[in-house]
Amino acid sequence: MRHLFDLFRIALQGTEKNFTSGSVNRATFLLAVPTMLELSMESLFVLVDLLFVSSLGERAITVVGITNSVIILIQSVATGLSIAATAVISRRVGEQKPKSAGLAAMQVIYLGIILSLICSCIALIFNQQIMHFAGASNSLVAYGNVFSKTMFAGLIFMIMRILINGVFRGSGDASMAMRTLAFSNVLNGCLCAILIFGLGPIPAFGLLGAAIAMVTANVFSVTYQVWYLIKGNKRIVISRQQLVMVPSLMKRLLKLATAGMVQYLIPSSSRFIMIVIVAKLGESVLAGYIIANRIIMFSVLPAYGIANAAGVLTGQNLGAKQPERAEASIWKTGVFNMCYLGSIAIFLLFYAKSVARFFTHEIAVLTYAAEYLQYMSIAFFFFGYTMVISRALNAAGNVNTVTLLYILMFYIIQLPLSYLLGIYFQWGPKGIFLAILISEIVLSCSCVAVFKMGKWKTVKI
Repeated sequence: MRHLFDLFRIALQGTEKNFTSGSVNRATFLLAVPTMLELSMESLFVLVDLLFVSSLGERAITVVGITNSVIILIQSVATGLSIAATAVISRRVGEQKPKSAGLAAMQVIYLGIILSLICSCIALIFNQQIMHFAGASNSLVAYGNVFSKTMFAGLIFMIMRILINGVFRGSGDASMAMRTLAFSNVLNGCLCAILIFGLGPIPAFGLLGAAIAMVTANVFSVTYQVWYLIKGNKRIVISRQQLVMVPSLMKRLLKLATAGMVQYLIPSSSRFIMIVIVAKLGESVLAGYIIANRIIMFSVLPAYGIANAAGVLTGQNLGAKQPERAEASIWKTGVFNMCYLGSIAIFLLFYAKSVARFFTHEIAVLTYAAEYLQYMSIAFFFFGYTMVISRALNAAGNVNTVTLLYILMFYIIQLPLSYLLGIYFQWGPKGIFLAILISEIVLSCSCVAVFKMGKWKTVKI
């Protein structure tokens, strides 16, 4: 027990960043704990917002759900660049080239600033059209107009927070990414309580208060991240030489990032289209689906933290020319992830309605939310290895393979089957929930089959 406590303390402090030697179990634990806690903080962001917003009624829940589905779509940019950052920086760190890692980090940041500004401007210009396309009525668009515009205006800070955390993870400094999210959560929670409901001379902004709180928390988080980068990271050296723009390196990173962007654009765009499909069944079904998705995100994001640890271990060990150690790390991380998600799945199978009741007391909404949670709890048993293997393949530079697997799952299976079962054959919500479950099982089996082929060990970046 004493040994476990010491390992946990080292993981939180982030003092150990070399994961290419020693025990694989130790390396997995030291990376998995902070990355798991980091994304627990990310999921807490989502849950805190939902708890506050749900008190404002069904309209507020729907507006936030639609707006966040668009933001998640745009976050594909950040995720793609984050994949490139983690893959390249972890490989340079494994090769013990801190200056090259720092140079790559700065090029990724420059690309992130440019692309996030473009995305933010487009979302602001076409704000109302986007909301209408998602199925929102004129009154709902008018109600959520200022909220969505504020969220879209602050996209640059949200994207940069995600991107710079990817830089930290690639360097093996997962604890820094965790501390950033902890700081963001505390600030976001305090500001939500004050700005939504008002306090003393501060008026109650209602739904707009949630947007102001989120944007402000992201601004302060990015400021903290930049300060830490300037202060110095032993695994990444950023001096005056690393601040220059290197077009050739930016081009290579953008090529890798584009594959990652496309990869994450597939599930995020699919979720947006799924909202359009679910909206055809009525506002109660849509609100239940949105609530359940938020709960699922809260439950699953820590598991993505574990999967991110597998990505870092893969990149660093491949950089150190130890592919067998990379493979062993992936399998062990997968077992860890499956155990975590399995425990969550069992809980949701029996207590789905009790969990959903925290966010709504409307019977119809509550019923649909609980039903979707029970379907997805079965999928949790398959998520474990899907997450770990997809992250490992990305870190190895085998991004296109994961992209093709996502196309298979979302566009060939999930969306067409959801429309057929739920709308065409009139199975209603159960048909859509069943289609999503089937697609998740197919993706999991496909990921394991591709990974066992072993081609990812020979990819050069």
